[in-house]
Amino acid sequence: MSTTSLRQDARVIGLVGTSHGVSHFYHLILAGLFPWLKEAFGLSYSELGLLMTVFFVVSGVGQALSGFVVDRVGARRVLFTGQALLGVGALVLAAAPSYAVLLVGSFVAGCGNAVFHPAGYTLLNHGVSKERLAYAFSVHGISGNLGWAAAPIFLAGVATLSSWRVALLSASAIPFIMLLVLFLNRAVLPNGATVSKGGDAGGSAFGFLRLPAVWMCFGFFFLTSIALGGIQAFSSTSLVALYGISFATAATAYTTFMLSSAAGMVAGGFLAARAHNHDRTITVAFLFAAAMALLLAASVVPGALVVVVMGAI
Repeated sequence: MSTTSLRQDARVIGLVGTSHGVSHFYHLILAGLFPWLKEAFGLSYSELGLLMTVFFVVSGVGQALSGFVVDRVGARRVLFTGQALLGVGALVLAAAPSYAVLLVGSFVAGCGNAVFHPAGYTLLNHGVSKERLAYAFSVHGISGNLGWAAAPIFLAGVATLSSWRVALLSASAIPFIMLLVLFLNRAVLPNGATVSKGGDAGGSAFGFLRLPAVWMCFGFFFLTSIALGGIQAFSSTSLVALYGISFATAATAYTTFMLSSAAGMVAGGFLAARAHNHDRTITVAFLFAAAMALLLAASVVPGALVVVVMGAI
């Protein structure tokens, strides 16, 4: 392996990984400011929740469409567009005079967020050496977790020191800075469109839908996303209700879960690079996580071990 190849792989991994972190940061750009938005606009929790719903529904639908756009115009251009839309969305939110404009800002930011997995994974697959792909995916996952971890601290910190509008304005600078970094390093990011004749999947744009592997992967990620979303949204309140622990302890348990997830991704990158039976590795890991989750749900874990078991999940 040449030093040049290693250096180029590292640059691609770093650029795509950091972009993914920005995307995940924006997942919580509104949730981190709910107390301020609720007071400023007199909103109910249902109305606040609708802002998140708009963001994620647009992101979900947009991801499917973004895959076709990536094939047609190239991943690099799509990634650049996504970063720009995130920044514009935050600017709209920061200047919002009404709830309706907040919804518009959520929509725009959701459009920006939609591109990252189709564009990011394409760039990694086309721009990173095959022998380093497992490490690339590991860094990609870790960067997303770091984005989740940074958002509440950054937004709440700035809002406390100044205002929620300043917090959003400050957040808008992040994707624009990332866009500049990506542009300056564009030479290492492949942009060739990936449209092919379709191979065994057929020649049509939707030929891939005939592949069983596509639907298996869809089901896998759909279910794991539901599980992760449930943990993110309800783990703290559930642990308080089940074990009578303080919210501080419950929050610590969730933080431990996130940090352990990041550590697991690091270990998983090395394991995936060496192992051949990836399906068995995933099966064992998820069965273990499910067993730990069931123990917590059954209230059979001593309160003192709740944090440890959350880390084990």
